Amino acid sequence: MRRPTGPASALGALAAAVLAVACCGSSTATLLGGDPAGYLITRDQLTSPDFTTYQPVVPVGAGWLDAGSAGALEKDGFERAAEVEYYRQVALGTSNGPITLTVAVALFASVPGAAAARTDLDRALDARSGAVSLSTGSLGDGGAATTVGGNLDGVPVIEISVVWRERNLVNSLVAEGRLGGLQLSQILPLATTQTAGELRRE
Repeated sequence: MRRPTGPASALGALAAAVLAVACCGSSTATLLGGDPAGYLITRDQLTSPDFTTYQPVVPVGAGWLDAGSAGALEKDGFERAAEVEYYRQVALGTSNGPITLTVAVALFASVPGAAAARTDLDRALDARSGAVSLSTGSLGDGGAATTVGGNLDGVPVIEISVVWRERNLVNSLVAEGRLGGLQLSQILPLATTQTAGELRRE
């Protein structure tokens, strides 16, 4: 069959170019940089007004969320990370919502590296004894949550860990509170707020 020339050929090339951009546009996403501390959700952005800062923002290493995953995350291109802890002084036995919140952001050298790191962390958290994996719905460029139950002073408690990615950033939010008083639905809006802040800084 004869190769088309002229306008028909030009239109074919244009269509191919448009298709290529549509299929591969996500690979050209701008990397996010700077100090990871600047991406952390602040105390005045928390949904409950009575949180205090338990530990101010500090730099942390590749094992910030799971020490056993540090080596894998370094191979994934981990560069640096920051973490902050918030605390709410309430009676555990009758509490609703989170009592502690530990929030972190880790910067990776590339989007594929960050994606691999998020997978590594999800796998490690899911492997913990008694862990239950939960869906987070649409969160950043992909996320997952894990819960682990326990007991504190005779009160059933739960820890909810949410890990999600936004481009080359890997975020984590760990909440602790009373079983039945703390729900994943209370945590996800905080993750969404942090993600929105990250996109505003691009």
